[in-house]
Amino acid sequence: MAGNIIPAIATTNAMTAGLCVLQAFKVMRGQLNKAKFSFLTRTAERVLASDRLLPPNPDCATCSVAYATLVVDPKRAKLSNLVDTLTAQLGYGEDFSIKRDADLLYDVDEDVHLEKSFEELSLKADTFITVFDEADENAKVDLLFSVIEKEVEEGEDPISLPDQVVIAKKPKKPEPETNGHAEIDATMHNGTNGTNGTTKRKADEAGFEDEVTRKKGKVMEEAAAKDNEVIYIVEDDGTIDID
Repeated sequence: MAGNIIPAIATTNAMTAGLCVLQAFKVMRGQLNKAKFSFLTRTAERVLASDRLLPPNPDCATCSVAYATLVVDPKRAKLSNLVDTLTAQLGYGEDFSIKRDADLLYDVDEDVHLEKSFEELSLKADTFITVFDEADENAKVDLLFSVIEKEVEEGEDPISLPDQVVIAKKPKKPEPETNGHAEIDATMHNGTNGTNGTTKRKADEAGFEDEVTRKKGKVMEEAAAKDNEVIYIVEDDGTIDID
């Protein structure tokens, strides 16, 4: 067993590690457009093969999250300071929420913690805070803050962003295909049938009145044929008299 592992460590693993380091240099330099997937092949023509990097998956829980660092003075910084930072510096609207794990700290209807300090809310160093943009249009992806504690002088901002934060927009979901039924469904939901603006058609519009009269006359004619009797139908006042 040992004789088989040593050649693998000295050859294949070393080659793979070297390829990873070469691509890691491009990532560290910010040259993602030059980075590639590299892997070994067993073909005789080519030992090494490469492919371009795939773009982030917008629906991935990891790829679709923006990460940032939040420097706070936990004794002086309040949750309201974070809300002001999100709206003034990062361009958030009114409809967003702030959570620590599953605990809701703030949203448009839950503002009881606004005047509490980070220390009172136990938002200390190495704590993660997630901001969810709930706007109907042009919503941002989720923003994950990593909290760093730092005491600041009196008069300085108790909350600061040491780095520039770039937050991507959530992709628009494709509209479902209707196959031509959307207009019909919209008409039905609007409560109209395209004729009289009501949810139900009248008897004369549907042709039911003539159909009922025709069927009644046919029944009477069949009965008269059986009994050889004469039947008179009077409909002036809406009633039927049989002599």
